[in-house]
Amino acid sequence: MDYELEEMRQQMAILKDKLENQTIVNDRFIRRSIKRGVGTLNKRYLVIAVIALAMIPYGYWAFVMLNGLSVGLWIAMCVLMLAVAGFIYFNGRVLRDDNLMGGNLVEVKRKLALAKKRDGNWPWFGIPVAVAWASWAVYEMAQRTGGSEYLVPCCIVGILVGALIGLKVHFRTQRHYRDVLEQLEDLEDTK
Repeated sequence: MDYELEEMRQQMAILKDKLENQTIVNDRFIRRSIKRGVGTLNKRYLVIAVIALAMIPYGYWAFVMLNGLSVGLWIAMCVLMLAVAGFIYFNGRVLRDDNLMGGNLVEVKRKLALAKKRDGNWPWFGIPVAVAWASWAVYEMAQRTGGSEYLVPCCIVGILVGALIGLKVHFRTQRHYRDVLEQLEDLEDTK
């Protein structure tokens, strides 16, 4: 009887060691997965910032030089693109922290949740401002061309396509934030 009890204790000790090792492997795997998710968000922010900054010289060429629209319209676009780049820099700084995944998980989760919230609130500013700027651009184009019958429908289609692309990127970014936050919760649950 004592022999069987001792054998069961040894088996329990072996099982306990295996479970502890499994938790360490899961912890590393989840942290690596979270780091990849944060890296994806960083890349997305970088691409959007580069596009926003590239729009400044392109906008001058396309709107002022090519189509003869006002410099004021271009300056307004520059301010918008700089606001986008500034927001991305400000909101993405938590994602660029090299020690992000080495720190306290509660603090990391709080920072990421705040960044997700800011990103989620961005359309409340961006959409009205973009609509106002696009309306100004359509008005100037109509004044410049004499109100061509195709101008307004083409502009509306362009604005809708741009809005759909922007919203798709926005919702995908929100989904990535949600996935990373869920992984953080899973990591907290294993501890």
